This record gives sequence, structure tokens and C-alpha cells, in this order.
Amino acid sequence: MKKKTNILYVHYGDDWIRGSEQCLIDLISHLDQQRFVPFVWTNNPALVPFLEEADIEYQLDTFPLLLGWTSPKMDVTHWLALVKKGRQLIQRYNISLVHANSGAPCQWMALAARLSQCPLVTHLHSDYQARDRVTLGLHLSPHVITASDAISQSLREDGYPQSKLSVVHNGVNVAKLSVQPEVDVRQRLGLQPEDTVYTTVGSLIARKGVDRIIQALRYLTLEYPNSHLVVVGDGEQKNQLIQLCEQLHLSKNVHFVGEQHNVAGWLKGSDAFVSGARQEAFGLVVAEAAVAGTPIIAPFEGGIPEIVQHGESALLYVNQGYTPLLDMMRCIHSHKEQCLTLAQRAKKTVEQQFNHRRYVSEVEAIYDELLEQTAQQPPCLLSGLKPLKTAFGKRIKSRYPDTKFPRLRRTRWEV
Repeated sequence: MKKKTNILYVHYGDDWIRGSEQCLIDLISHLDQQRFVPFVWTNNPALVPFLEEADIEYQLDTFPLLLGWTSPKMDVTHWLALVKKGRQLIQRYNISLVHANSGAPCQWMALAARLSQCPLVTHLHSDYQARDRVTLGLHLSPHVITASDAISQSLREDGYPQSKLSVVHNGVNVAKLSVQPEVDVRQRLGLQPEDTVYTTVGSLIARKGVDRIIQALRYLTLEYPNSHLVVVGDGEQKNQLIQLCEQLHLSKNVHFVGEQHNVAGWLKGSDAFVSGARQEAFGLVVAEAAVAGTPIIAPFEGGIPEIVQHGESALLYVNQGYTPLLDMMRCIHSHKEQCLTLAQRAKKTVEQQFNHRRYVSEVEAIYDELLEQTAQQPPCLLSGLKPLKTAFGKRIKSRYPDTKFPRLRRTRWEV
């Protein structure tokens, strides 16, 4: 019988289950159990109930970052301790491959894996600005997986080797979402049968742009007073958003229902899913809305156009202000049948191309490729500074847009 491969998953995140956590759960839940054995090292307590139920061995720790956005910013002693513990875990569990399930763990696991001569792959679920690409050492990872082509763009601009970069779109558990019962949203919220219900899902933070949806709804209700918005999720901006609704006289039209475990059920009971995201690396909830068969309104942003296309399977708008969003929301009233047709096309696309089995299969193929290599060629340490050159070049170009500069000679670490 062939020996199983032990994989150490290192996940950095907040105490919640969001996109990157859900992708990790789907991945380790559906790995080929005859070939792979997962171990998890994380700072996220929200993952613990799942890991214990699945009988997956785990370690729960704190992960302070060097030069991070919160204090302490220069805790070198703790960082060295993380490198040491990473090496100990690799040795203790006879780990054959390390999977960093976000950019942060790369900061210590790139060194721990290198010293342990263990293959490492870093899985990015969001885009990282130049500062973070440097401080987290993303270019020191021998291989990088990105959840969308949009995420990989900054790495390619930096000069990260294309041969070491893989785009694996996230997948959703179609079967699990499909069986979630539809929520009778109108009955639950005391609405009328003729009311039109838009639902948005996500953390209530500035990046998700729920405020833009509320602003668009204000003008939509002037034409269609029976329009309602359901907000599924919670976050730091909740009170601000409630105040905005009061200022715009929309308190009776906007319904904050908090976190929900049956998101697909709420989407099934809605007339449309709407995203106001200012930034969106992939858009997992867009795929979930597609499985629910709900018409999709979302911005041309990040990985969203890689899932659905405007006029074919969704209504996509230019990601600027709320006026383009308002125009798409009007279509749910004026072209209802056509919108349902788009929803059915989106559902078929996601079921075929963005299901979790395809996702897991592609990641496993990368594992096989890395494990078959006799040895990973570790990147030069100076390559970690590549994002600085990209950021500097963009700043110069924005300041002097009409000036042509001679191309600088390539240095050894750019090769």
C-alpha cells in the first residue's frame, strides 16, 4: 500500500468563517483520503469545531506579524519562535508539503520550510499591496496559488516566475448549497408578495460597499417603492449603515438579519443578489448566488468577471459610485424574465466550472507536481524586494505620466 502524504496547512485569519476559511474546509474535507493526511496550524478559533468534528489534528496559536498593521510590529523573538515551531511541526508529523493558506504564514513558513527542505506552496485568496508583498515575503515562496487571475496580476508585474504561479479558481459545494431549503424571506420579514427583494451577503466593512447599495436603493424606491434590501452579515460598519438608512428614510426598506448559516436559502428566497464591493478578489458569494439560481448584480471587479459575464450570466456594472449599480438594479424590475434567464446560465456555469471537486482536483495536481520534484529551487532572498521596484515604478509613472524612462538593466535577482 502506497504511503500517505502528510500535509501541514498553516492558516492565518480572524475569528470567523469567511471565504479563505471555507475554501480550506472544502479542500481538506474532500482530499483524497487514500493519499493525503491534513494537519492544521492556525490562529483562528472559528476553525476548531470543524477540525474536531472531522477528527483533524490541529495546533492553535497566536501569529503576530513582523512589520504588520497592528502592534507589536517588531516582535522578532516571537517570529523566530514561529519559525522554530514550524520546523518542529514538520519534523513531528513527518510533513512532506506545507500549504500556507494565506499570505501571512509565508512570513515564517518560507524560512521554516527552506531550512527543513520541505516543499511549500502559498495560497492567496486576496490581493496584497506592495508593502505586504514585501513584509510577508510572498516572493520567497517557491510556488504560489491564486484564487483568481486578478490576484496574480500584481505578482506578475513584480516579476514572479510564471512557471511557479498557478491560478486555481475557488469552488463551491454545489450539492450542499442546492439542498439548502429556500427561506420565505417575505414572510420572515413581514413583506408583501409583490415586493422586490434584493439580498447582499458579506462582512459589513467599507470594502464590501453596502453603503453604495443603500444609496442606490434610495433612488430606486422613488421609482419602485416596494424595493427592499436584505443585508446578511455583520461587521464594524453595522451601526453606521443603520444610521445611513435612517438619514435616507430607508429604515423600513433595509433589513439587517445578521450572520446566517443558510445563505443559499436566503438567496433562493430573493429576487436578486447584489454586490456593492469596491474590491473583490474572487467573489465566492457570487458563485453561491449562481447555485441558488438568483440573478446576480455585481461590479466589474477582481475575479468576478472570471466567474460571470455581463449580459450572458449576470448584470455587471462599472465599479464607480452608485449610479451604474442603480441602473442594474432597475433591470430586476423592468426585465425580470431576462434576468432569470441570466441566472440559469450562471447556475450552469458554476455547477460545471466552479464546483469544489474541480477545485480540490486542481490543488491536488499541484501537490503531485511539487512532490515529484527532486528539490524545490528556493528563490533568492533579494527577490523578496521585487514589489518595491513595482511600487516605485508606478509612483514615478503616476507623477510623470508623459515621461519616457530608459529601461533599467535587469539585476541577477530578477532572473
